[in-house]
Amino acid sequence: MKKYDLYLTGTVGGWGISADYVKYILDKHKDQPVDVAVCSLGGDVSTALQIYELIKNHGQVTAHFLGMSASAATFMVMGAKTVKMSKNALLLIHNCSSWVDSWGRFNKEQLDEIIKQLQFERKQLDTIDDVIANIYAERNGKNIEDIKEKMKVAAWIKAADAKSFGIVDEIIDAEQVGNFMEGKIKNSLIKDMGLPALPKDFDSETGEENPTSSVIKKVVDMLKGLIPEPPTIITNKKMIKVFTAVMALLAITDGFKPDEKGNVSLSQDQMRTIDDELRKQNDACKKAAGVIDDLKKKIQDLENDVKLKDEQIANLKGSAPDDEDGRKVDETAALTGAAELFNSIKDAL
Repeated sequence: MKKYDLYLTGTVGGWGISADYVKYILDKHKDQPVDVAVCSLGGDVSTALQIYELIKNHGQVTAHFLGMSASAATFMVMGAKTVKMSKNALLLIHNCSSWVDSWGRFNKEQLDEIIKQLQFERKQLDTIDDVIANIYAERNGKNIEDIKEKMKVAAWIKAADAKSFGIVDEIIDAEQVGNFMEGKIKNSLIKDMGLPALPKDFDSETGEENPTSSVIKKVVDMLKGLIPEPPTIITNKKMIKVFTAVMALLAITDGFKPDEKGNVSLSQDQMRTIDDELRKQNDACKKAAGVIDDLKKKIQDLENDVKLKDEQIANLKGSAPDDEDGRKVDETAALTGAAELFNSIKDAL
């Protein structure tokens, strides 16, 4: 069984195939030939582009397609000096895709925004497809538009077709790669997993178009581990009706519909309504706080005025003047006058 310096298996990017690990292995074999085994259903375009540059810059890489490889896993090794493919292997090249998540009730203006965003996403995908098609073109020398037509078809191709298309240089016998990914793959299984159908009656053990009936567990487990589970569709989920204030604000009468984790999603329009209401309440609180501050100041001013009048009255009590005969003015009369002054001040306040 042949030994390889680097195995690119699993998902491209994330916890799977990383550009850092590829660089680490290639740096260890600087100025040396490197054999890379590839068996992956693809993944992150950005990671694949990084690996493509690393392999191309190393200059002495031989890539070996074994088993089933698709999408990003195919163009990430197009920079290799030589590309080989087992005759029991399959390749899939196709247009790139991105996740689209728009769900809910929308008015025409909101639909226009969604359409605008989708059109932008489409242009981005078209740009990425151009880059990927150019990578294949550098390998096989074919016209970009012809390559994009091949990507649009999105069908599994056998080793002979891949070589004819020019992205594979050499077809190797199954015996040369040992039991790395031997086995027969049932076409119905591939369809159930959401992948394009295999070539008619393709036998992945022999590479011939013979009827097949069995599925090797190793291949099945590998595929199940790489393909995400379809999203769970919630039906008859109990509505959440406890948020009465929010429901009233958003004019929702039948409650919120939670997802499988119990989370509730709001549309941009609903979030804008809540944000506007919070801003309105915040402004009202600031205004009320200003009124309270003004009242506190007026009360303090009144208290200061009363204190001043009290001091004036006290001074009047203790400093009544003498009459011409040197006798004290009647104290009772002075107090009566002070009281009248105080009352007049109070009336003025």
